Amino acid sequence: MTLLVRGLALALCAAVWVVGPRQALAQGTDSLPSMDEGTPVAAPEPPLPLPPPPPVLQNPPKRPTKRLTGPIRAQRRLALLGEVGWNGIAGFGPNLTYHLDPHVSFDLGAGLSLMGWKVGLRGRYNFLTGPVTPFIGLGAMGAQGFGDSPIPLEDEKNPDSPSIKILPSAWLQMVGGVDWIAPSGFTLVGAAGWASLLSHDPVQVVSGTPNAEEKQAFDVVWRSNIVLTLALGYSFR
Repeated sequence: MTLLVRGLALALCAAVWVVGPRQALAQGTDSLPSMDEGTPVAAPEPPLPLPPPPPVLQNPPKRPTKRLTGPIRAQRRLALLGEVGWNGIAGFGPNLTYHLDPHVSFDLGAGLSLMGWKVGLRGRYNFLTGPVTPFIGLGAMGAQGFGDSPIPLEDEKNPDSPSIKILPSAWLQMVGGVDWIAPSGFTLVGAAGWASLLSHDPVQVVSGTPNAEEKQAFDVVWRSNIVLTLALGYSFR
C-alpha cells in the first residue's frame, strides 16, 4: 500500500512538472496583445519634392577677337590726314591716303593755297613694311587761280607797283619723305622735294613793273620751288 501511494505521488509530481510550464507559456502568450487588434500604424508620407534650383544667368560667350597680322599698311589701308606746308598736294587741307600694298600708296589732297583752290594726286613707293618707312613719291597738282580780278601789290620801294592775276596752273611734284603709323593708328607723313611748273606762267602782270624783290617773290610763291609738308591724322582698319 505504501508503495502504491508513493508511485501515485511521483506520477502526480511528474505531471505537474510537465504541464505547469506549458500552461504558463500559453497564458503568457495569450496575455500579449494581438497585432490585428491594435491601432493600424499610418504609412510615412512621401517627402515633398524640392523646388527646382533658380536658373543661373550666364553671360553669352564672347567671340574671340580676330587679331590681324602682317604689315601695318595691310592692316590699316585707309588714312585721313590734315596737311600743312609749302607746295603740298593739298595746300592747307585734308589728304586721303590709300595703301594699295604695303609698298605702294596713293595720296589724294584738296585744299586752299596761295594759287587758289588746289587738288593733287601722288603715288609713292614705301621701302619698308614696318611702322616707319622712307618713301619716294611722284604726283601732279592743279590750282584754280584767283580769277580775272587783278590783285594790286603795294610796295613803298616801287612807285610803279604792279597789279597781277594768278591764273590756273599745273605742277609736277617729286618728293622723298617718311611715313609713320603707330599701333594706335596715329599717322605722320613728312615730305620734302621739288614742284615743277608744267603749265604757263601763273603770274600775269596786268599793270606796273615789278622790281627785283617782287620778281623773286613771284618765283618763290607761284613758280617752281621747293616742297616742304607735314601731314598728321589717323589710319583706319
